[in-house]
Amino acid sequence: MQRTFDVIVVGLGAMGSATLAELARRGTRVLGIDRFDPPHAKGSSHGGSRVIRQAYFEHADYVPLLLRAYEGFERLEREMRVRLKTECGVLMGGAPGNPTTAGVLRSARLHGLQVEHFDGAELMRRFPQFHVAPNWEVTFEPRGGFVRPEKVIGAALRVAERRGAQILRNMPISRWESQGSRVTVSCDAGIFEAGALVLASGAWMPELSDMSLANPFQLRPTRETIVWLRQHDTRRDDLGRTRGDAELRVDRLPVWFFDRGTAPAVYGIPSFHGMGTPRGMKVGLHACGPALPPSSLAEPVDMAMLQQTLEATQCFFPRLDLASVVDARHCMYTMSPDHHFVIGHHPKVANVVVACGCSGHGFKFAPVIGEALADFAIDGRSSLPIGFLAPRLKRLV
Repeated sequence: MQRTFDVIVVGLGAMGSATLAELARRGTRVLGIDRFDPPHAKGSSHGGSRVIRQAYFEHADYVPLLLRAYEGFERLEREMRVRLKTECGVLMGGAPGNPTTAGVLRSARLHGLQVEHFDGAELMRRFPQFHVAPNWEVTFEPRGGFVRPEKVIGAALRVAERRGAQILRNMPISRWESQGSRVTVSCDAGIFEAGALVLASGAWMPELSDMSLANPFQLRPTRETIVWLRQHDTRRDDLGRTRGDAELRVDRLPVWFFDRGTAPAVYGIPSFHGMGTPRGMKVGLHACGPALPPSSLAEPVDMAMLQQTLEATQCFFPRLDLASVVDARHCMYTMSPDHHFVIGHHPKVANVVVACGCSGHGFKFAPVIGEALADFAIDGRSSLPIGFLAPRLKRLV
């Protein structure tokens, strides 16, 4: 195996795999390294589905990146002839005056996005599975939905390898160093050298982002709990399928995200057919898990978190049989202090680029972040609309 490259990418989850594919498309001599064998269930990029949407309540500046990311997912689908994206719509809402609805409408207005706005009574008329207050404020974005994270990462890595990228799997790195215009990365397979290094290691970034400092970007990994539910209803439809399952399927139910005020938001992704995916509706509480290292993923599911998730879900699905848990798993969020992404050049090392702190809402951006990181690594700058994140990165160190 060669030892010298143009760029080395460490971490091949959502952002790293997209970066590797983009660098390889551009003819760059690139090496990707991951401590496991991606796609895997030992970090943040698994669980069968990840929400996508465009009318971003978090901040309207993200919308142009999302529009570009949608194009990136579609390009990857064409390249690999695989379906990665499902646009089943996204419902978002909460009590009157909730900031989620206000943020969605603001982004939609500023960027001319198609979004419907109605009350809780209309929500229950359209989707009788739900129970909410009739005066709720709700938005529906028809172009929202979900992508398949394992398939996305697998497809990106295949694109990269077809274009000449080399990959080291099951290979934790022990050290990286910047030496003038070159960077070296050390691991059990040897020492590798490149002109630029991209660090995109998710919950492992606190130990990798600067080998001489402890967690310079103030990242906080948290362990989140996700649950899959089925409705065991013995009544059957004309095709012999149980009626309860039909109510939770993607052809009858959109993705949903409900603002609960001071309590953690709860979200759900409908049931769909897919290899390796637990059958059932996927539900979770957004960003409320304990601060734990990624090694904690191997521990049994936290039963207290599981119970909180079930109780929050049943508030909105009173007919749902919560005894019908199909599966429950952990995944990692890596939180930044302000929950915005930390993306750009390492403030202390010019030829090192970082992508971290995606705070539980980053996967939907993977293709465009991959483009931006490739730009930074090759050209030192990017023309993509990502400049609004740069001041945040500089403030953290």
